[in-house]
Amino acid sequence: MAIDMNALRAKAMEKKTEKPPEFIPIDLNEGNVQAIFNRCIAKEGTPEDKCFNSILFSRLRGYSSDAERIVVFNREKVLANKKNIRYFYGQLKNIHAGNKNLQISEAFLTYSGTHWTTNKGVLLEFLYLGAINDGHCLLCAFDAESNNSTILNTDTITPTLSPKDPAFPTWWEAHKAEWED
Repeated sequence: MAIDMNALRAKAMEKKTEKPPEFIPIDLNEGNVQAIFNRCIAKEGTPEDKCFNSILFSRLRGYSSDAERIVVFNREKVLANKKNIRYFYGQLKNIHAGNKNLQISEAFLTYSGTHWTTNKGVLLEFLYLGAINDGHCLLCAFDAESNNSTILNTDTITPTLSPKDPAFPTWWEAHKAEWED
């Protein structure tokens, strides 16, 4: 059986010219956070070198060993979803206010002052996604001695709008290039 080298070259060129999928902003809400969290969580048996860890309440930061939990995420899936996670964090009230310090009670609030969730479990999933130790954490572990607060990495997180916001289309046209590769 002969191999058609021209067909193989044409196929290779086609792959090179394919554009990566376009980034589509998504709303910070329970369903979207849970979907990304569940998508990124490492499955049992995932090799350690294919994982990222996340910790929110460390013994090194004044919390009890009972409070310390390490959540393990699949490296490849985290990297594929990092823009969405950053986009979620950009919808927080603290980011829009330019406030680097975040208390857990403030993480419930979007830039419009509304609660995006009242479910503490979903909030923790959101916070664990932000604390993934991939070299570009969006937030640090919480500090028991500093009023149970953490620091947001405002160098990495920029203010974003919910796609449901009436001002979104105009805002998106002005900021779309920032989110494209």
